[in-house]
Amino acid sequence: MKQSKEKQDNQNNKSKTNKNFSSEYKVKKSKIENNKKQNKYGNSRNQVKNLEEATNPWYVVPIILVMSLIPLIVRMKIYDPRIKQFKGLPSTDFQYDFFLYYKQWFLIAIAVIMLIILLCRIYIYKKPVAMKPVFIPLMIYALFAVLSTIFSDYASYSLKGSLEQFESLFALLGYCIVAFYAYYFINSAKDVKLIFKIFTISVLILGLLGLGQYLGHDFFFTTFGKKLILPTSEWANIDAFEGNFNGQVYLTLYNPNYVGVYTSLVAPVILVLLLFSKNIVNSILYLLALVGLIISVIGSYSMAGFFVTIIAFIGVFIFLWRYLLKRFYIFIPVLIVIIGSLFLVNKYNDNLIIRRIKGILEFEKSEYKLTSISTLDDRISIIYDGNVLNMEFQYENNTIGFKVTDEEGNLVPTEYNEADGFFAIKDERYPGFTYAPVMYSQYLSFYVKIEGEDWLFSNQVGDGTYYYMNVFGKPDKIVPAETAIFTDYEWLASGRGYIWSRTIPLLKDNIILGSGPDTFVFEFPHQDYVSYRRNNPSNNVLTKPHSLYLQIGVQTGVISLIAFILFYGIYFISSVLLYIRGRFNNYYAQVGLGILMGTFGYMVCGLTNDSTITVAPVFWGLMGIGIAVNAKAKPLIMEEEREAKERKLEMKKKQSEIETIAE
Repeated sequence: MKQSKEKQDNQNNKSKTNKNFSSEYKVKKSKIENNKKQNKYGNSRNQVKNLEEATNPWYVVPIILVMSLIPLIVRMKIYDPRIKQFKGLPSTDFQYDFFLYYKQWFLIAIAVIMLIILLCRIYIYKKPVAMKPVFIPLMIYALFAVLSTIFSDYASYSLKGSLEQFESLFALLGYCIVAFYAYYFINSAKDVKLIFKIFTISVLILGLLGLGQYLGHDFFFTTFGKKLILPTSEWANIDAFEGNFNGQVYLTLYNPNYVGVYTSLVAPVILVLLLFSKNIVNSILYLLALVGLIISVIGSYSMAGFFVTIIAFIGVFIFLWRYLLKRFYIFIPVLIVIIGSLFLVNKYNDNLIIRRIKGILEFEKSEYKLTSISTLDDRISIIYDGNVLNMEFQYENNTIGFKVTDEEGNLVPTEYNEADGFFAIKDERYPGFTYAPVMYSQYLSFYVKIEGEDWLFSNQVGDGTYYYMNVFGKPDKIVPAETAIFTDYEWLASGRGYIWSRTIPLLKDNIILGSGPDTFVFEFPHQDYVSYRRNNPSNNVLTKPHSLYLQIGVQTGVISLIAFILFYGIYFISSVLLYIRGRFNNYYAQVGLGILMGTFGYMVCGLTNDSTITVAPVFWGLMGIGIAVNAKAKPLIMEEEREAKERKLEMKKKQSEIETIAE
């Protein structure tokens, strides 16, 4: 018994010793783990702290000017478009511009200042920066823009900008400088907050302009507004200036379509700022800016911009699902305001949104009876509903005569209408066809009326062959254009199918070098007059392909297009991989998500809209900020992720301990 008792005492003492040792070990282990955690997270915090260098606010002023001021510039400029020598373009010595010319040169001036500051910082003050891989394709894009200009047949237009575009080589290089400058000088959250504070004011101003235009009260066509945008030399004729936007919202962006592009780019950024705002005044400003953008895009009738904006909003909600679940009291009111705005605007405009949706979804093949017109050496040949009609015009000794035959050379019966002075074709194969001689643009010509439209021709130009007399009064040959993909679907996407089908074949001639910046107007096959007239009833000069990607591919080459896509693709993929893991507890991640979805909206809108000096500066500024913000958000997101994993492990451990005690 005594021995047994001693043995039990020894075991109890050993158990106490083990228990004390175990407790002491746990304390030491806990201290070690805490030290490891502090070192691990401390390194991450130090890394972020090192990125938060003191920044002189003056360095971000050029970024603010590019993003916030350039879109607001409106000023009349009378210029010579230098196009009258081209047969398919108007014969004019002057053109009015309000929205493009000064925006381009202001951007170029700011880009030059940015470049000087960059060179001084890097080479004089020895502040180099590590070149991120994302900028390599951007440099290739810039290089091929330069090469395309050097080897262009229209280099002078690429250097100065051309008709209704003004996005010259220097503007394209300016975009690249803006992106890199923004990346280089974004060093703290204060920089980003300052930029977006002033940018929001710019958006609010545009929203107010849009609301006025939507309600039929266009500020720019008030007396004060006209004086603001017209030079004093034009004030005497101030009442002669009137708008031609047919009630559509255009803001300061030249074309209502660009309102959609701007909204798809900016609205997601404003939405994210609103969702994370903790200041009631800022929240109200963000909400007003957002509503103004939504009203503007609907009033512009840019359904592409509207739908892409909705898609970008959905993307924001997908990334922020954790946040929105916790803060439903913010998310739900914002969602109600957005949906309510859409409902009211749709109702106020006679079901506009629903009607436009139905219009977009209609894919109807184009079928025409007038198949082709050929301007030959000895006649014009018209193919109508599969039937050939040949016409010859004769003028000798002040005597005018016509010879009209079918495909087999048989004379087609005609009848002269003495009262109205024209000949009518009496053959059921050519219903309603009439013709008569006319004087047009100093040339003795003749017209043929087909389906109620007059087509003018002449063989009195000088060489005896037949020419089509175009709407600009210039004799030209009709040359059918090569088509691709959208052939016979010309009215797809509000007539873009026609432009795309004639532009895509141009890419094969511009693989390495394009035609040069701002030269699409000279590359497009204007001589395809039959298609041009039936798909362009307003006879507008087609200066752009209505696609950012076709625009780049034709003007600066397919290689530059690939480089541009790679530039954005690298940014996009890295951003998605980064923010898909984020909890968005830091400002960088919040802003970075807004920029990601905004630039994504811009790129999607680029499928049906071009790059323009009115919106593109904002896109390139956001790209530079986005790349800089990603670099600063990454360590913070990694820290958030590690902390989340630690919390899960601790919860599992506690749960395990509770289960052990319960047992």
